[in-house]
Amino acid sequence: MSHRQGDHPDHRGQKASYIDGLVRARGIELADEEIAELEALADAADVDTRGFWEHEM
Repeated sequence: MSHRQGDHPDHRGQKASYIDGLVRARGIELADEEIAELEALADAADVDTRGFWEHEM
């Protein structure tokens, strides 16, 4: 059974390791070439990396 957002409490962020990972992730900066490579790999693997709020351009 799938759940919609809001159907159950969100427990993410309650572990220190999760918060630590988020803090470290904020410091990551990718070069344009790295972003292009990741997008190409996602395309090759048929993975949609867009969020539900993003519209196809």
